[in-house]
Amino acid sequence: MKKILGITALFVLAASVVFIFIGGKAQAGKNVFENGSQDELERAKTISLEILRGQASQRAIGNVDEYQVSKVEIDELRMAHTKVRQTYQGVPVWEGEAIVHLKSDGSLSTITDSLKDNIALANVQPNFSEKAAISHAVRQDASRAKMTDSPIVELFVYRGEIQDHLVYRVEIPRIDGSDETSAPVIFVDAHTGVKVFEYNNLKTGTGSSLYSGTVNISTTSSAGTFYMEDTTRRMGTFNMNSTGNETTGTGGTQSRFTDTDDNWNTTIQRAGVDAHYGAAQTFDYYQAVHGRNGINGNYGPGTTTSAVGGIAMVVSRVHFGTSGAYNNAFWYNNQMSYGDGNGTTFSPLTTIDVAGHEMTHGVTEYTANLTYANESGALNEATSDIFGAMVELRADGGTVTADTWKIGEDCYTPGTAGDALRSMSSPFTYGDPDHYSIRYTGTADSGGVHTNSGIANHAFFLMAAGGTNRVSGIAVTGIGASASERIWYRALTTYMTASTNFAGARTATLNAATDLFGGTSAQYTTVAQSWCAVGVGACPSTGTPTPTPTPTATPTPGSCTTELLTNGGFETSISPWVRSGTGSFYIANGSSPQAGTGYIYFGTANSRTGQAYQTVTIPSTACGTLTFWLNVTSAETTTTTQYDKLFVEVRNTSGTLLATPATYSNLNKTASSTTYSQKSLNLAAYKGQTVRVQFRSTTDSSLITTFRVDSASLK
Repeated sequence: MKKILGITALFVLAASVVFIFIGGKAQAGKNVFENGSQDELERAKTISLEILRGQASQRAIGNVDEYQVSKVEIDELRMAHTKVRQTYQGVPVWEGEAIVHLKSDGSLSTITDSLKDNIALANVQPNFSEKAAISHAVRQDASRAKMTDSPIVELFVYRGEIQDHLVYRVEIPRIDGSDETSAPVIFVDAHTGVKVFEYNNLKTGTGSSLYSGTVNISTTSSAGTFYMEDTTRRMGTFNMNSTGNETTGTGGTQSRFTDTDDNWNTTIQRAGVDAHYGAAQTFDYYQAVHGRNGINGNYGPGTTTSAVGGIAMVVSRVHFGTSGAYNNAFWYNNQMSYGDGNGTTFSPLTTIDVAGHEMTHGVTEYTANLTYANESGALNEATSDIFGAMVELRADGGTVTADTWKIGEDCYTPGTAGDALRSMSSPFTYGDPDHYSIRYTGTADSGGVHTNSGIANHAFFLMAAGGTNRVSGIAVTGIGASASERIWYRALTTYMTASTNFAGARTATLNAATDLFGGTSAQYTTVAQSWCAVGVGACPSTGTPTPTPTPTATPTPGSCTTELLTNGGFETSISPWVRSGTGSFYIANGSSPQAGTGYIYFGTANSRTGQAYQTVTIPSTACGTLTFWLNVTSAETTTTTQYDKLFVEVRNTSGTLLATPATYSNLNKTASSTTYSQKSLNLAAYKGQTVRVQFRSTTDSSLITTFRVDSASLK
């Protein structure tokens, strides 16, 4: 037995009951987490790492004892959550994370799993220095040479599309108020100097309500001078004086807002009042609704000291940008910055939901830290839109209107009434996708972080308000904003990691709904239905299930509606598929599903074979049509030779090969691990028989190919 905090304890998991043996006496179901004491935190950490060691005995995820434990907490539900960062030979793995979630009795609830299996990297020693990495990054694009802040350089193991890399992550801030203001992040291969990935880490946003009218704001004073600084909430608003110079490459001049009578009514002060009020409303929202004290949970991050009392404050900066016409607002370097707009595209962006949006980027950074690229970046943006809307809703008294679901309806194109930058209720009206099937798959905007936010935004809208998705025609009964915001916040802060995609967000929100309301609740069902409506995952079954016909039943002629495969979506587990070989893998919460969260994949390394099959009876009345979705990524460059192959096979129940209806190879590769194509094969020759439907792969001795299979169906 193991000694945990000096108490001899043995955990035996059986039939969902945990027996804790203390002093020889078993106590079934006893809470081991009560008050979040240091002893309980250590206990949660010990149990969680032991669970991960069990995972490591079954999967090639490295040495758990070398992982970095980044956070352990016990929440108001007495659940414990241990977050770890994966390392490989001492180097952190980019987006390699796991969160072990324990019930109050110490048993496993679930694992948020973004760990990278089978890392193939022989050398983790870089060939050049951090300084040289900066030079390599700048040379990738000369326009990025104008840095206004010190670059940030870190070493990681990075899983690319076709191989693993040792990389320097180089962030080169250009915060100068010009149209080129950005924070490019470039991943430079630490062996070759080649760029392997990039995105813009400047988290931008917009808002509604040009001004909030006459409002009360918290200020401080000393010797007859008042400062726009709130030392209770530890927030301050500063004037950038319409600076941030592109020519000089400087970040501009920051000064304090001051007044002699605490009546802030001059033209230059009014934007500051809006930003200061919006920051206070955002702080109050998070504290009152979610019990969170500001952005990092502890009244920070403070970057500037207050004029009175010397308190570190979270900073909002207004009048930011060259010539006072900067068309944006953003969260970067632990502070908010707001432009005044050019009067045509935008009016000043200092509004309540701008503040909610930007500060939520900070909350996300200090919790899930969603990478600001591709689907995780779209979730980052959507989360800011969602809580920006919820902050505004609370500030407006809690009454939902059509404008609640609009983003930027007042500050965007101020000369045009009734329009908006984005809409959560009707994303497609403003050019954004409202269904996963029409998502943007290009590389602009860091992989569509603003465009594809419409998918998650609409899912949240359906959860809260209900409605019918335009593309799928699926209707959802809403559960209200209050339940929806609690679910999304818990999903963000408890279950999401840096690499969470839309499928992972569905899982995270379902986990959160289970914790808060129960796995059979109306709230859980609505969350599942909302994601299904926007094309992410399956819809929940309702009412009395229709019995599946037996193999001898006669289906409607030509309908082909009876599904013969079980778990063709590979959700939750691989069962009843049978997997074997070193080149066959399964993941329940992967980064590249076609739909849902799970899929099977093959290859991933050289000189490997692997297979996965399911035994199925094909009735004589079936259509005999096998369909599945396939993705192929490969380092092979040939356009003529099939080096690595995936075979679709039909075998008898003993495993003897009967036919190979299709073969795919490295020649079928796509540019992205998320680009799938549907395949359709005719198995009518095997009607009336019980056979194995099998996927089998082989790879040669050089250059890696990966085959991903999802959403398989046989009817």
